[in-house]
Amino acid sequence: MAGLRTLALAFLPPLDHTSDFEAVCREVAEAGITRIVLQEICGSINLTASDAGPRVARVLRETGLQAIACHGLEHKPFLLRQADPDARRRMVDAQLDLMERAAALGARTFVLHLGNYPDGAEPSAAWEPVARALDLLAPRAAAAGIELALENSFRCTYLARNAAELAAFVASYAHPAVGVCLDSGHAHILDGAVAALEALRPHIVTMHLHDNDGRQDLHLMPGQGTLDWADFMPHIASCPRLRHLETEALKPRLGGTLDEIEPIPPLGEIHACYRALLNAQVPA
Repeated sequence: MAGLRTLALAFLPPLDHTSDFEAVCREVAEAGITRIVLQEICGSINLTASDAGPRVARVLRETGLQAIACHGLEHKPFLLRQADPDARRRMVDAQLDLMERAAALGARTFVLHLGNYPDGAEPSAAWEPVARALDLLAPRAAAAGIELALENSFRCTYLARNAAELAAFVASYAHPAVGVCLDSGHAHILDGAVAALEALRPHIVTMHLHDNDGRQDLHLMPGQGTLDWADFMPHIASCPRLRHLETEALKPRLGGTLDEIEPIPPLGEIHACYRALLNAQVPA
């Protein structure tokens, strides 16, 4: 069973498409951070580009950073639930390309968004396209040494409509390379953070830690919203599959820029906030 004080914390660097990835990584390293989260937009480097792997690898090597987690493609064509077989194949191919590139860079979890729940559908029909996509993704993930992490929602119109439904699907699919990303902010809005963690506990492989007001997905730093962190944090240690934790505060909206969330505190201040939250015992 994972112990809270032995879990690694992966830092999501503040980046948009205009950012200088190397400069941001140097600033991250200078703040004492050693582990980061990769995503499609690594500043001016798009991780889906064929030459991105060596470019990112060089920056990681020169800064001493480890990329232990990656967020998969998030735009609508890349959501996991694609009912059309051709669209599903294109989505799978794109996610596989990014996933295997991230795994080669050191990532051990790969977060996936599921998509909307189809109106009027029975659960079996709603989840069938997800299962067929995972049939293609999961064996390749296992071969690459990475775990797929299906992220919980903050809307009851989303797939899954609640934490219990997501837990039931992952349990029934029962593949060792398929788990859950518990997003604390999403859980705070929909199920309640502790209730979601309890429902998803056996399947959680990574967590996104950020705060909000209980109504909007604001990606605030812990303590800036209304999530009861003192109540939530002690439950983390009992998640048996949990590999690491991820910061996800101060993240631009999909397709947005950092200008929307300025001013951004110094990276050392953000890091200190998370270290304090984790009782300064999680390796940075």
